Amino acid sequence: MAAFRLDRDHARGRRAAEAVRARGGSALDAALAALEATFSPAIRHSTFKRRVAVLMAYGAAHPEVRLRYQRLAERYAGANLETAVVIVERLFRAEIDARDSAVRIWGRCSRPRMALMLLQELRLILRVVRRYAPARYAGIVTAVLAEDAAGTFAEIAAEAAE
Repeated sequence: MAAFRLDRDHARGRRAAEAVRARGGSALDAALAALEATFSPAIRHSTFKRRVAVLMAYGAAHPEVRLRYQRLAERYAGANLETAVVIVERLFRAEIDARDSAVRIWGRCSRPRMALMLLQELRLILRVVRRYAPARYAGIVTAVLAEDAAGTFAEIAAEAAE
């Protein structure tokens, strides 16, 4: 899935360069158009989705996945899927508000960006689970909390790709 997004980004750049060349533009204009289209503002979102897809493909047994999400899973282990979506959304909004408040008051924010990144990733993962495999949510939480976790995220990522 991640390779597909990368190919799509490069293809967008090639199409932009070909369009400039078809209109009679110079090679420099074509190269600039290709760079602009390939590394457009959408690339940030594409990179984020690629990172989440990789984490899901790793599965709950992967040390990085467990390290990133185990603390939140322990904290809200009793929550069902809908409650988890609401909790993560509220935590995300609270983090955004805290950052905005710090910038308003101090002119900058010294809060770590990692918390916001984790919540963004978790929001997307919960949306994918809610859409493609809501019945597996309890198993995913159990797998993240378990010492011998299974590759549940990988199965959901495969279903989402279909």
